[in-house]
Amino acid sequence: MTPPDGGANRILVVDDEAIIITQLEDMLAALGYEVVGKTSSGADAVRLVRELAPDLVLMDIVMPGAMDGITACATIQEQLDTPVILLTAYGDDSHIAQAKAVRPYGYILKPSQNDQIKAAIEIALEKKAVERDMAGVMAGLRSQAVDRELQLKEIHHRIKSNLNMICGLLALQGMRCESGACADALRAVRGRVLSVAKVHEALSSSRHLDSINARDYFRSLADAVRRAYAVPDALILDLDCPDLELEPDKAMPMGLICTELLTNALRHAFPGGRAGRVRIVLGRAPGVYELAVSDDGVGLPPGLDVRNSGTLGLELVHGLAAQVGGGVELAPGPGAGFLVRIPA
Repeated sequence: MTPPDGGANRILVVDDEAIIITQLEDMLAALGYEVVGKTSSGADAVRLVRELAPDLVLMDIVMPGAMDGITACATIQEQLDTPVILLTAYGDDSHIAQAKAVRPYGYILKPSQNDQIKAAIEIALEKKAVERDMAGVMAGLRSQAVDRELQLKEIHHRIKSNLNMICGLLALQGMRCESGACADALRAVRGRVLSVAKVHEALSSSRHLDSINARDYFRSLADAVRRAYAVPDALILDLDCPDLELEPDKAMPMGLICTELLTNALRHAFPGGRAGRVRIVLGRAPGVYELAVSDDGVGLPPGLDVRNSGTLGLELVHGLAAQVGGGVELAPGPGAGFLVRIPA
């Protein structure tokens, strides 16, 4: 393989026998290579590779000193990214096994012909060039992926900011409403927008754009709804949620459903500011997510049909669950309880 600059490939020769180094130097020059250095020890080979930056090292295995050719090969290839061909008289299983462990770019037994060495050198140089090209391609792809991820996070951040601005406008409008029903309706709409904003908030800060942490998401959602309705301290809000990851296409409807059910409980389960408890439980059974929202308040009207309740909130809950192939059912309890199952 010819270097990009058109010159000869530069080779470092390492052997403990001076006559072999001379023979290799003459042979390599005749084959069109440039011998940039020669040495008789593994430690010197590592030093010369650092200083001279050759294209390839042709090295014996057994040499004097603390560092033999096997150890030097591992250091040169792993730390200095330079290919090494081992040229040795040892072809027994033990030496071959040691060589395989450090993965040289070639293993040639002495005595060898010029064409064998040339073929091994050209193959090693080509293999290294391909590896470097692939490394460059992979680095480029990783860079593009990082850029793409940053762009997506910025998009989620902007969507979250815009939705939060809408929530703020809805809150201001609600404060100016003279009708209590109008204020309640705007507060409910604000909660729905907020639940969507929380998904984008989680995605903009998540390490992975394909999932969000369920516990953090539902905790922030419940806290936001509690603040929106100015829930008194006497009303306890419990969250039982495992540390699992949710796909955004599951988190969005589940967050909206949770918001609706939690809002209904805060608005209707505890009239007159009475004390009580609302519990949100998220779990995962085989093939399904289960979201339960229950309270110990005054309970539901007798004979309530979840599918045909006549209330916008419960109709939204049922419709959102149906959109993702799930269902809603009433759960037994002292007050109101709903269980939503959505395919995982």
